[in-house]
Amino acid sequence: MKKLFLIIPLFFLACSTKNQVVRSYTLNDVTVKVKKSEKSVCIDIDSDPILKTEKIYWQKGYEKNPYLYSQWIDDFDNLIKKSVYNALFHSFKGVYFDNNCDINLKLFITDATHVIAEKNSYVLLDIKAYSNGKTKDFNYKILCKKDAKSAVAAFNTAVKRFENGLIKWLE
Repeated sequence: MKKLFLIIPLFFLACSTKNQVVRSYTLNDVTVKVKKSEKSVCIDIDSDPILKTEKIYWQKGYEKNPYLYSQWIDDFDNLIKKSVYNALFHSFKGVYFDNNCDINLKLFITDATHVIAEKNSYVLLDIKAYSNGKTKDFNYKILCKKDAKSAVAAFNTAVKRFENGLIKWLE
């Protein structure tokens, strides 16, 4: 009888918990330009330490937390590096990681957050670019729904806009 009293609560506990599946997301590769520039680009990308993780962050007020069951397939800054490298590769003669180029480009990702407000929700992507003595801030605010899947779609839109803007700025 004692065993029955121990087994029944465990059975109800096992049935009452939901099995949550972690969903992994990535940034889509986008070819930005067909005609290549004759210039070469040396690229260096860095980010805030909080973005060197697979976590997708949401923010409500001053509280910033990662989604529990949604994440990137790689560190977010690595996904940006791969996407930007691909966009530059399709737009310039060469893309390198050394200092023997026509354009020396340094990017610093300062923010990538899904902001949840009472009336709306949006993604913020802020990247600071330095190139051959010039500086430019790229700031994007893309409206989305209040869930991770919608935020990922908004991040993809923001990254695509950033890559288009970056290539235009470098030319």
